[in-house]
Amino acid sequence: MAPINVLWLIDHVCYDGSLHGGGRLFMNLAPMFDPEEVRIFPYFLRASDEVVELFKTAPMKVVNLNKGKYDPTTLSTIAALCKKHDIDVMHLFCYAASTFGRIAGKMNGVPTVVHDFDTQIYFPYPTYLKVADRMLASSTGHALAASPMCRDYMRDVRKLPADRLSVMPHAIPESRFEAARKTDRASARAELGWGDDQKVFVCATKLGPERGNEYLLEAFAKVVQQRPNARLALIYKPTYYHRTPKEYENIPWIRDTEYMVNELKKIVADLKIGDHVDLIEQLDHPTPALAGADAMVLPFLNERFSSVYLLEGFAHGLPAIATDLGEQKELLGHTGAGVLVKPGDADVLAAAMVDLIDHPEKQAQMSAAARQVAERHSVRANAAGLARMYRQLAQPQGVGAAAVTGSH
Repeated sequence: MAPINVLWLIDHVCYDGSLHGGGRLFMNLAPMFDPEEVRIFPYFLRASDEVVELFKTAPMKVVNLNKGKYDPTTLSTIAALCKKHDIDVMHLFCYAASTFGRIAGKMNGVPTVVHDFDTQIYFPYPTYLKVADRMLASSTGHALAASPMCRDYMRDVRKLPADRLSVMPHAIPESRFEAARKTDRASARAELGWGDDQKVFVCATKLGPERGNEYLLEAFAKVVQQRPNARLALIYKPTYYHRTPKEYENIPWIRDTEYMVNELKKIVADLKIGDHVDLIEQLDHPTPALAGADAMVLPFLNERFSSVYLLEGFAHGLPAIATDLGEQKELLGHTGAGVLVKPGDADVLAAAMVDLIDHPEKQAQMSAAARQVAERHSVRANAAGLARMYRQLAQPQGVGAAAVTGSH
C-alpha cells in the first residue's frame, strides 16, 4: 500500500523561541510516522529568527515559506506544494493555514484537517475569519482541538461540525519517557536535597494570574501542620506574553516576573513554611523534580491552562491532585490517575494531599493508572491514530471520517 503524503502547514510556532502546542507537534510528533505509511512535509507560513534557529536541531527539517499575514500568493503556494509533493491530506494548524489551506483543498480536491490550540484570549475573532470559517466548515475533513475549551470554541464560535471534531491533548515526547526510565528516584531526591521519608508534591507551572499558586501555598501550610514530613516543590518559569490577555490588561504587574516571584516568597515566609517549600526556576528541565516526587498538584483557577506537565508527570507515574477544570478534568475524570478538587478551596486541596500521604496503596494504584494514561498520549500513540485518520480521509468520501488519535 502506498504511503499517504501529508502537508503540515502552520501559521507560526511562537514568538519567544519557546515551543507551544503546534511547535511541540512539529518538533516531537512529525518525525514519529513510519515513512512507509505516512510521509510528512512540514512548512511554516512564517517564522521568527528564534524559531528558525530552534528548528535547526529538529529531527525533521521544516521549510519556512516567509509569507506575510495577508500575502496574496499564499493560496497559489499551497496549491503548488500539493502538486509538488502529491499531497493526499493537508493538516492545517491555526487560522491562516486553516483558511488558505481549506480553500486550496476545496479547489484541488485535497481533504483537510484543521488543528487549533487557542481561543479568543489574545485577539478578537475578526469578521473575515468568521465568514471564511462558515464557508469552509462543510469541506473540513476533521478538526482537532488541543483542549476541551478549544474544542467548545471551535464548535460554538468557529462553527466547525461537532461530529468531525475531537480533542487531542499534548503528545508526550519520547524524551520524557526515556527520562522517566533513566532517572532514579533516589538519585533525583539526593540532587534536590529531599529526604527519603518526605512526601513530596510537585507543581510545575508558569507564573501569572489564575495559576492558583497562592492558594496552593495556603493549602500546603495546612498540610504541614498535620503531616510535618510533607514537602512542596514549585517548579516555575515566567510567562512571556506576546499579547496580554484581555482580562489581564489592567493588572499592573502582569509582565513583572520579579514581582510575582517575590510575592510567592513573601507568602511562603508569612505562612512559615520555608523549610518545606522549594521554589525552583527550572521548568524547562523538570526531570529531577518529576522523578523524585510522589505526586503532582495542579491548582489552576482557569480552564485555559494546558495539560503539558500533567501528562509528562504521568510518564513518571505521578498521580495528580487537580482542580476540576478543563483538560485536567477530562484527563482525570474517568482514568483513576488522580483526584479532582474544587478550585480555590484550600481546605479541600489540603485534605486531598493529606489523604494521599496517608494512603500509599491509593497512591500506587493512581501511579499505575497515570502510566497507562501517559502511554495513550505518547507521540507514538498519537502518530498511529493520526495515520489512521489520514488514510480514512484520503479514501473516497473521506470528509467526515472519524479521527482516532491518542486522545481519550
